[in-house]
Amino acid sequence: YYITNNLSMMTQAGQEKRPGNPIVVSLNEVYAVRRSDGQWRSAEVIQTRGILDTVQYYVHYTGLNRRLDEWVTPDRIDNIKNGNHMINNDEQPERKLTRNQKRKHDEINHVQTSYAEMDPTTAALEREHEDFTKIKYCDSIVFGNYEIDTWYYSPYPEEYEKCKRLYICEFCLRYMKYARTYINHKAKCEQKMPAGKEIYRHKTVAVYEVDAKEHKIYCQNLCLLAKLFLDHKTLYFDIEPFIMYVLCEVDKDGAHMVGYFSKERVSPDNHNVACILTLPPYQRKGYGKFLIQFSYELSKRDCQVGTPEKPLSDLGKLSYRSYWSWVLLD
Repeated sequence: YYITNNLSMMTQAGQEKRPGNPIVVSLNEVYAVRRSDGQWRSAEVIQTRGILDTVQYYVHYTGLNRRLDEWVTPDRIDNIKNGNHMINNDEQPERKLTRNQKRKHDEINHVQTSYAEMDPTTAALEREHEDFTKIKYCDSIVFGNYEIDTWYYSPYPEEYEKCKRLYICEFCLRYMKYARTYINHKAKCEQKMPAGKEIYRHKTVAVYEVDAKEHKIYCQNLCLLAKLFLDHKTLYFDIEPFIMYVLCEVDKDGAHMVGYFSKERVSPDNHNVACILTLPPYQRKGYGKFLIQFSYELSKRDCQVGTPEKPLSDLGKLSYRSYWSWVLLD
C-alpha cells in the first residue's frame, strides 16, 4: 500500500526527454501507458498537474474500473502509434463468451459496465456522476500503520480536496494535510476507539454501534473516508437517519478500524445495509463476510427480512455472492 513516485525530466511544453522518441502528451487523447504491474494498456489522459520535472498525468485505462485510474509520470506514457509495446486490453474478439462467463470475466478483470449495457436513465445518471467525480487528486491516505492508495474521488473540503496525501486519525477520523500536524494529533488524541457503544466482542474483534444523530462529525468523517474506496457512495452530510456499525481489531493500543457498514434507522424497503466497506489492508481476511453476516443477524434480531441496497458495486457483488453461496452450501 505504499506508493513509489518516479520522477522524469520534462520540457515546459510537456514533452518527455526520451532518447529517439519524444512525444507531446495532450488531454483527452489515448496513449499507451505502463501500469504499476509492468503491463502496457491504452489509456485516456484526463488531467495534468505540476510543471517541468514534477508534471503528472491522470489517466483512465480503457475498459477498466475507475478505481484503477491514477496519476502517472511521463516516463510511463508512449504513443500507441509507435508500436513499441504490446497493449494488453484483455480483448478476445475471436472467442464468444456466455453471459455468465462474461460476468465472471468482467468481475475478475475489473471491467467497467459500458453505457450501452445500461438503461437510458441509469446511463444518464452514471455520466453525470462520472463527470462530477472524474478526477481523484488524493493519491493516498496515512491511516494507522498503513499508507493506503485511494480508489476514488471524495468531496473533502476545498483546502484538503487536492492534497496528494491526507493523514487520518484511525480513532477519531479527523483528517489533516501535514505529517507534523498528524504526529502532534496522535500524541494528544484521547479517543482510542470509535464513537458510540461496543455491541460485540470476540477475542480481538469488536463491533461498535454509532448513532449518526449523536456522533454527527465522526460519521461524516467516516463517510468521507469510505468514499475514497466506494464509487457510488452519495451520502456524506445528511446522515442523521443512519446508524453505523464499525468493525475493529482490538489490541493494547486501542480499537483499530477494519471496516464498517451503515443502515437506515427505518427502511421501508427492509434494506439492512446502505454502504459496506472493508479497508484495503484488511481485505481477503474474511472481514467482509463477517460484516454481511452481522447485518443479517441484526435483521433477525429485529424479526425482519433484510437485503442490501442496490445497485451493488463490482466488489460488493463478489462479496455477497460469495457469502450467499457459503450460506446455501454450508
